[in-house]
Amino acid sequence: TRYFYRAAAVGKKPGEVGTFLTAPTSSADAKVVFCFSGDTRESYRPFLIMNAVRAQRPDFFLHLGDTIYADRNGTAHRLEEFWQKYRTNRDDLSTQYCFNQTSVYVTWDDHEVADNYLPGNPLAPIGQRAFLDYWPIRRVSGDPTRIYRSFRWGQNVEVFILDTRQYRNLKKGTMLGDAQKDWLLDGIGKSSALFKFIATSVTMAGGDSDRWEGFPKERQTILRYINDKKIRGVVFLSADMHYAAITNIPKSGGIKDITAGPLGAPLNRITNGTARRFDFFLAENFNFGKITVDPKNEPGTAALEFIDQDNRVFHR
Repeated sequence: TRYFYRAAAVGKKPGEVGTFLTAPTSSADAKVVFCFSGDTRESYRPFLIMNAVRAQRPDFFLHLGDTIYADRNGTAHRLEEFWQKYRTNRDDLSTQYCFNQTSVYVTWDDHEVADNYLPGNPLAPIGQRAFLDYWPIRRVSGDPTRIYRSFRWGQNVEVFILDTRQYRNLKKGTMLGDAQKDWLLDGIGKSSALFKFIATSVTMAGGDSDRWEGFPKERQTILRYINDKKIRGVVFLSADMHYAAITNIPKSGGIKDITAGPLGAPLNRITNGTARRFDFFLAENFNFGKITVDPKNEPGTAALEFIDQDNRVFHR
């Protein structure tokens, strides 16, 4: 169902009319179109690429973290300074127009607090408070800081959004923590959706120890579970690396990690794009991924397109 809304406050002019589309029921054999990417650093405004996202008319947009850079262009320490980082990015007109017409799901990564931060960083609770103040995430009763969650979009799509930050424990070798890992495995095991998209802010392969490379045992536990249970249709979605890529996750039995971005941040000039794990690699533009699952045209398949800020498809 499509809804229209506007915000109003006493003594102020009402806001612009916005719109969003609600999800079809889990029994609906519906077409699903969504876009995803990450990484919006304020010094790279205007984020013109958000005009291209809006032009694709997705059912929803999935932001995979680094929604601000609290540790760049002046480091935020106080809550008001974190808030200002969000306000600066939200003042971007292209972002406003896009979010005014598109539902948004979001997770965070390190730059909402500090580069490669770990639990125990004194800025972590402040950065988390600001993140939850500025992003629409339904709170879980009894666990108000929980960010990981899942949502269903018809028969064909279920998205599992991970929190790869606040539960890390280097001594135990876990990125997700026991509760989140069990929730993920149980969820994908029980899901009847044709495709199970696992949204992780950091890549499953490549990069340094801050990504899944630093937690190989937990990564392999997840991949082994998927293969042992013969769970079909699992695809990982990631950002953070500032390139567009399709990666064959090592020792996964052919499971893919699709990486998009940045929306507006430095391009990755370091990663060797000829590495054998890549089916595709490009680090030459701001970009996002678009996924279409259309049971009428191509039953049993999902179409992936990488799109640049000029709204041009550069890989399909």
